[in-house]
Parts: sequence; C-alpha cells; structure tokens
Amino acid sequence: MIFTIPEIFILIAIAIILARIFGFLIDKIKQPAVIGEILAGFFVGAYGFGALSGLSFAVFGWNIEFPQIDYVHGDFEIFAQLGILFLMFISGLETSLPKLKAMGKNSTYIAIGGVVVPLILGIISGIYFGYSWSVSVVIGLTLIATSVGISVKTLMDLHILHTNPGITILGAAVIDDIIGIILLAFLLGVDSPLILSVKIIIFFVIAFYIGLKIMDKILDFGEKIRLPKALLSISLAILLIYSFFATQCGITSIIGAFVAGLIIGDTIKSKKIVEDVKIIGYGFFIPLFFIWVGASVDLSAFAVIGLFALVIISVSIIGKIVGCGIIAKLSGMSTHESILVGTGMIPRLEMAIITATTAQKYGILSGDVASQILATTILVCIVTALITPILIKIVAFKGHI
Repeated sequence: MIFTIPEIFILIAIAIILARIFGFLIDKIKQPAVIGEILAGFFVGAYGFGALSGLSFAVFGWNIEFPQIDYVHGDFEIFAQLGILFLMFISGLETSLPKLKAMGKNSTYIAIGGVVVPLILGIISGIYFGYSWSVSVVIGLTLIATSVGISVKTLMDLHILHTNPGITILGAAVIDDIIGIILLAFLLGVDSPLILSVKIIIFFVIAFYIGLKIMDKILDFGEKIRLPKALLSISLAILLIYSFFATQCGITSIIGAFVAGLIIGDTIKSKKIVEDVKIIGYGFFIPLFFIWVGASVDLSAFAVIGLFALVIISVSIIGKIVGCGIIAKLSGMSTHESILVGTGMIPRLEMAIITATTAQKYGILSGDVASQILATTILVCIVTALITPILIKIVAFKGHI
C-alpha cells in the first residue's frame, strides 16, 4: 500500500512557513507578529498564491499542475478554527479566575456600553443608506460581538494580558457575545430568547460547577494513567468537550474554550500542561487561524459597497472605543486604560459573520442586499483584525501600561 500525502498537508506546510517568515519580518519593524501572519494569509489567498489554483503549465517539458488552493473553506478552515480554540484556551489558562471575578462588574457595564453604541450607530448608518429597519438592525447586530482572539494575541505579545485592562477586555468580550446572541434571537423570532437565555445559564452553571467541584479529580485521573503526556491529552479533551457544549447551548465555541482554560488554569496541575499547550498552539494551530483571517480578504467587494463599507468600518471602530472607553473611564480606570479597553474590544470576526449569514438564512437579508451586507461584514472583520494590534500597541506604549 502506497501512502499518499493529501494536498491539504502541503497547503498547511506553506501556510506555517509563510506565517513565520512574515511574522519575523513584521517583528523586525517592532509591530506585533500577528499582523505578519494575517498578511501571510492575504499572500496565499485569492489575490496571491491562491490565484494559481488549478492552473497547469509546462516548464522544460515538465508539466506543473497546481492543486486546488483554498485557505478559507474546507479542511483548512477546520484547522483554523482549532487555532482560535487553542488561542482562547491558552488565554484562559493564563487568566487569573479570582482577578476575573473581581473585574466582573466593570466588564459587564463595559460590555453593555460596547453593545449599545455600535448597535445604535449601525442602525442609523443602515437607515441613512436606504436599508430597511430590519436590515439596519442586522447591520447593528453584526457590530456588537467582539472577537478577542487578535486582541488576546497582541496583549500576550506586549505582556499586558494580565493587567486590569486585559482582564476587563476578556470579561467584556464574553458578555457582549452573549448579549448579541440573545438580541439576534429576538430579531429572528425562531427561538425563544427565554429558552436561549436558559441554555446559556445552564452552560455556565454546569461548566463552572464541574470546574470548581471535580476538575481536580478529572486531572488526577490523567496523572494516574502514567502514560506520556496523559494529563495533556485529558486537558485537550476537556477543551474540545467544553467547546462543543458551548455551541450546543447557543454560545460560540471560543467561549467554551476560554472557560475550559480558565477552569483548568485555576488548578495546581495547570502548570504541568501550559508549556505543552503553547507548543502545540503557537507551533501549529494558532498561525493557521491568522492565515485564514488574511486569506478571507476580498478586495472586489469594495467595488460594490464602497462608501457604505467605509462608514460601517468607521462606525465599528468608533462605537467600541467610545462605548467601552467611556464606561471604563466612569468605572475608575485611567484615561489610557479606558482607551486601551475600547481599542481591545474593536475586533469582529465569527459572531459578526454568523449574525449576517443567519439573518440571510431566515430571509431577513436576501438578494443583492444580502451580498452587500455579507461583503461589508467580512471587510469589517478583516480591517478590524489588521488595525487592532497596531492601535493596541500605540495606546499601550503611550500609556506605559
């Protein structure tokens, strides 16, 4: 039997190599390496290496045929999603649960500010450009949920994830995600918001009950197996189980991953697995997530949505800085810390796209309007992903946080 290597393996190898090269080059100019990884994704996307997909030509009598190159969908997307799960799992492992509890009240208020302002600005923008009320509400909803993967990576790189602003960003991002899910349920009217709220409560009650009551015993079992890295294996299994459980309760899988890391990180045994998890995450899966983000760039969308996209992108940035920043300031943070919190809440990704595609699935978005909103949403995700690391570094540097 001849073992053949699937094409996806070659694509992954190219992605990892380029992520490291671009990350190294960006790091040389004193910018977060994550920017380089996203740019590497753009390089292998449809406007770069991906343009060669399926082409064939002859060189000195040797026929060269490029495989189907897709860094956005299919098998590669699965690896990319594992990347964001690892990133959030690591951030949970390195987050102090007692400190997160202490910042919970502030995070809640900041999350509400970060929901209300972008939602209102999004609705106003949609109405101004002639969209219906329901479509405008969808636009506002796409701007609610923060995707902290990029912020977390940047905060880690700058060694400020464990500061009050860093912990506050993590807590607020979890809360605004939940608020966004509930508001979307109200809009769709297909699932009772009460039932959805109950599911979310069930997730957190069960997740933290298991964590606080029996997680040590589960990890003890991993040690008693006495096989190489058995504790690591059990921990990764918990990561996947929590992620799955979160999706079944109507919450994104990354929240499940973060909660799993948070709970395991609160145990003494977490110190035995943190470095191993980082090796697997940073060495393989996490770069693939940022490659996927960069490869999702679609420049042709600008030709259709133009000014509208620029307005929504601006609103998405201003809404979080103002909505979260003002509440952070009122809660007692310094000006620099408040701006850092607002800046860290800027990125949008999976929940924004999920909101737009779900609205399309249920007929709220259709035809050309659906294409325009989806294209705009993707561009918002890409632009906020690219500029957030730069803004965080500028704010952190000026504030000496």
